Amino acid sequence: MNPVKFPEANSTFGPPAGLEESQVQTVAAYVGQIERGSVEGMSVVVVAWQPTPAELEVLNAGGAIFLSVIGGLPPHFLTTDFQSATHPA
Repeated sequence: MNPVKFPEANSTFGPPAGLEESQVQTVAAYVGQIERGSVEGMSVVVVAWQPTPAELEVLNAGGAIFLSVIGGLPPHFLTTDFQSATHPA
């Protein structure tokens, strides 16, 4: 999957210490706070990824999405809608 820019993005993540720009992709992100619900005021980071045509074939055949997070906690949910990523019920 490839990271994609999206209108709400207000930050970017580059390479971590010890890695060069040629080793990782810069990822656009929205960094803010949850605006309502039981976790109102909590920090949130939203990034967007677009599957390649080959990955879409795997997903359409029932394949899974695997998420690796280095040095942090994984997101609580995945969505295709920015609004629901920042305004959970």
